[in-house]
Amino acid sequence: MNSKQTQAWLPSERISDLVQLEPALVIFLMAIGAWLGSRFFVGRLSIERRRNLKGLFSNLSYHLVFGIILFIFYSGLTRLPNQSMAIERLSNYIGFAAVLSGAVIFVKVCRILVFQYLFLSHMKVAFPVLLVNLFTLLLSLILGTWLGAEIFNLRLTPILATSAIFSLVLGLALQDTLGNLFAGVALQFDKPYEIGDWIEISNGSLNWAGRVHEISWRATVLIAMTEESITIPNRLMSQGEISNFSTKFRSIVRSILFRLPFGVPVEEVKAILIAAAQKIPEVRNRPAPRVLIIETTESWIGFKLVFNIDDYGIHYRISDRIYVEALKNLETHGFHLASHRIHLSQNEMK
Repeated sequence: MNSKQTQAWLPSERISDLVQLEPALVIFLMAIGAWLGSRFFVGRLSIERRRNLKGLFSNLSYHLVFGIILFIFYSGLTRLPNQSMAIERLSNYIGFAAVLSGAVIFVKVCRILVFQYLFLSHMKVAFPVLLVNLFTLLLSLILGTWLGAEIFNLRLTPILATSAIFSLVLGLALQDTLGNLFAGVALQFDKPYEIGDWIEISNGSLNWAGRVHEISWRATVLIAMTEESITIPNRLMSQGEISNFSTKFRSIVRSILFRLPFGVPVEEVKAILIAAAQKIPEVRNRPAPRVLIIETTESWIGFKLVFNIDDYGIHYRISDRIYVEALKNLETHGFHLASHRIHLSQNEMK
């Protein structure tokens, strides 16, 4: 009777069919291949990505050692000449644990391989963990479903039919979470930004700006100019207007406005402002800085200095250095910024 109960709970034949040397060697060789691949790419990775990869392999090594111990222990128990009922029961449990451990190791190895595959397009910066997490979740569900069918002879069709109401209630309860998840997936397909990009998001009266640090299940994390962390739900990101300042095809255009008194020599002032911008190493020479007159009033002429840079994250510091250099050069040539002038007629004074 106990044997039948053991067979019903953990069929020894199915456990022995799954705990085989060949699939164990395949998983082990996959882990070795993933490690060798990381050694090939490690010199070209950023510090953050090296840290992430090291954490993945450290976690994998613990599971790999545990899985090997279970496999050896199960193989030893099944080769005992005279097995008692207790030994048979114990070997089934050890074998079941070895199967689960192998499945976990397989998922973790595949996760690392996906991580490494994304190196090809994100070598110097990180990529959203959302993509890797989605892959891990789908692979875990597929593998768990297969193991349930192989070991316990489970069938999903009746389970799904009886859980329709529960799924509806759960979907309503997780409406915001699922909305953020699917919005994050849609953003990854559209790719309006990537990790490391400087972006600005406008959503109604709300406005955020910063460098993209992470894209998770629920939100996108920005690091602002003043180094604070901003967490924005993916749903708001997908509904907002996104300005990306980290385009890879052209430089970033910035401008500074100077108002000088009406009547100053225009060409001389333009040359002074252009020379000030050209002294800053971070300002690109191609296209060269230029000055445009954008307004004239009774009090001043508006000179707009337009220049190109490559790093949006330091544009405030670049503007500060240009301001300092330009004001110093203007003062050296005897020019000062304009102030408001108000003309009052005699009738208005009376």
